Amino acid sequence: MKKMLELPEEMLEEILCRVPTLSLIRFRSTCKRWNRLFNDKSFRSNHLEKSPKQFRVIMLNEARLCLMRINHLRVSPIEVKAQFNLIDPRSRLYEVRISQVFHCDGLLLCVTQDRIPRLLVWNPCTGQTRWIKISIVRDAARPATYALGSYQNTTSNVGYSYKILSGLVYSLFKDKQAFEVYEMKSSSWRVLDAPLDFIIKELDRGLSLKRKTYWIADVIKSPGHKKFLVSFDYSTEIFEHVCLPDQGSRFETLSVSVVRDKIGETKAVSWSKILAVDICFFDTIADGRSFLVDEERKVLVCCSLNFRVHIIVGEDNNVRDYAVTTSLCPISLFSYVPSLTQIQQANDIGGKRKRGDE
Repeated sequence: MKKMLELPEEMLEEILCRVPTLSLIRFRSTCKRWNRLFNDKSFRSNHLEKSPKQFRVIMLNEARLCLMRINHLRVSPIEVKAQFNLIDPRSRLYEVRISQVFHCDGLLLCVTQDRIPRLLVWNPCTGQTRWIKISIVRDAARPATYALGSYQNTTSNVGYSYKILSGLVYSLFKDKQAFEVYEMKSSSWRVLDAPLDFIIKELDRGLSLKRKTYWIADVIKSPGHKKFLVSFDYSTEIFEHVCLPDQGSRFETLSVSVVRDKIGETKAVSWSKILAVDICFFDTIADGRSFLVDEERKVLVCCSLNFRVHIIVGEDNNVRDYAVTTSLCPISLFSYVPSLTQIQQANDIGGKRKRGDE
């Protein structure tokens, strides 16, 4: 340890940038020099890019976030390890109950299960939070959904800034959608002028990857329920179409998940089959429902509309199915990666609060 403390600053940073987050966070109080380094924007950005990713499975179940461990070789393959508890600052007695959650760079964007919902940006690894008011009070019949994404901070050339995208599907035939963007940097909401030919029903069913978020979208007024993949760039605030693999003219059910954390800047997208299953309960999986894939072990974990978690092991229909009843409410699964990402607070910007912060 003494030799580590004597290393030049540049070499020390390069070494620590390659230490996994959960191991690194334990060293925060080692010395003032290390603590100062962990608070440096440049170091946090480099660590986010270079450190090994410690993927964890989180389940949103009955308004609570639970850390799960999945081992398909065991008799009881699903084990709930812990709950991510957070006390509501308004009551200081009750836990925050969550109706939606979205993950990006180790940050969780949560929508509370209150009569008037609130937004919470939360880093469970560091404990940092930021509460944000929803710009327009939505009624229960027309709830908005939300996604969180990052973009390069060109003003300081160091680190990333974050935006929240809000979407509301409206009209009798659900063929119109309104979007708003919340700038974490400026603490303000604004309307996004984006005339589209598609509908994203639930923004929280997408996934963020390489500074973009991806969703399965429905083409407006298209026969045969045509669907495709769309992306949103948080820097340019532009939606783009992304091709789907050729499966015929109609898709019954579509969802997205990260299998390999690699995607290029080119618009040309190639697809390859990694696992084929044929099982009757797949008919009950809704569009956009979360699922996880272990490509190497050929394991698929998914949720269905009957409030169950399924683990499918095998290839070419050689399937073993575990069905675990865990809830009377819809379940969401997602892959969470702990990080040191810092949440920019409202009082960091000129010392004043702007519209949108509590």
